[in-house]
Amino acid sequence: MKSDYVKASSVLLASRIFSRIDYKTRFGKEKIGQSVFCLDLLKREVRQDLLSTTNSKLEGIFQRLALEKYPDSIFEDNKKQIFLELVRDVCEDFLNKQYGSSIQIDLCSLKSSFYTKYLLKDLQIFFQVPLYGLINPNAKEFRRIYYPIYLSATEQFLEILLDNLIIEISNCVVYFTIMKFSYTYVFRQTLYRSKFLSLRNLERFKNNIIWQLRLKTYVQDPSDLYENCYRISVLMTDGITKRIIYANRTKQIQTLPNISLGVLTSIELRDFLFCRIDETIYFLSSSLRFLFTSVLGQFIGLVWRGVIDGLKR
Repeated sequence: MKSDYVKASSVLLASRIFSRIDYKTRFGKEKIGQSVFCLDLLKREVRQDLLSTTNSKLEGIFQRLALEKYPDSIFEDNKKQIFLELVRDVCEDFLNKQYGSSIQIDLCSLKSSFYTKYLLKDLQIFFQVPLYGLINPNAKEFRRIYYPIYLSATEQFLEILLDNLIIEISNCVVYFTIMKFSYTYVFRQTLYRSKFLSLRNLERFKNNIIWQLRLKTYVQDPSDLYENCYRISVLMTDGITKRIIYANRTKQIQTLPNISLGVLTSIELRDFLFCRIDETIYFLSSSLRFLFTSVLGQFIGLVWRGVIDGLKR
């Protein structure tokens, strides 16, 4: 009975969260801030439809997991496959609806996409943990990453984690379509904003996305790991904004590539040098203060006393 009650509670919680997210996806405005999103490429109504489709598909994944007797073990063993199939289903439904043609997406082709690879390396924190939190707000997987700043998966916190998940999946879908279909003018005409009908503007946008993604992979993410923080995107009724939250992922540092480890070394070296520079400046300023207040002050005092004695004579 207790297990059934917990499942019913988690389903009700998820229903409230996904309903609020669906509202934000349908009525949200332009994004806030300077960060470039793949979603920026799409017309407003197309972007809203993609976010809404992603939200709906993700809710379906959760509902199927919630019905399982041991959802944790099933999800742990198959999370990569579940994620790839989710992205594929979102991509196919979105393209079938917006482009008006039945398009079948190959999983191997999707898996080889650079954005998909980028998401797969962080699958636990951005995909697995939010769903675990929905099933059980006190799940050990959640507490391992967010404790002690976040003691349990509250409804508000789960909502922003799911916001980020939906935005990232949608960005992944758009990135895949950019690489596979963007050279077809009718495709751009149907989905993209008018400024990206120009192939030059589209290529510039594509290059900016690739550069930003590589910068995040090799520089920003390792730095965030080192500082125990996690950058997420949050859906709001007035757009998409960025937010930084606490996350303990120090174990991932051991698996970083050499380039990223070099970034961490440079950060540590910078911190070391700055500390030594601060110490040097403090020492010099203290020495100068002593020189002016003690030595030079006494010298001026002696000269002044000699002048006064001379005047008295």
